[in-house]
Amino acid sequence: MLAIPSALQAQFEEYLRNKEIPSSLQGTYKKWLRYYLDFCQKYHFPPIPKESLPHFIHKLQEKKQTKERQEQAVMAITVY
Repeated sequence: MLAIPSALQAQFEEYLRNKEIPSSLQGTYKKWLRYYLDFCQKYHFPPIPKESLPHFIHKLQEKKQTKERQEQAVMAITVY
């Protein structure tokens, strides 16, 4: 799995803090961003949520991820 580029990770973490995302969810949001960026690279999608997010969610459904996890992913990627 790809690591989030350090500059992007720093910006994402700062945004999460500024939006007062609970610290208990920040790790989850970072995990979903990593998964999303990995998905985009693997399947050659641009990492632009409006274009790729539906494909990512479809993949999560194929992998039998719960609705709750799909919603977490949407929230995390939307923040990105």
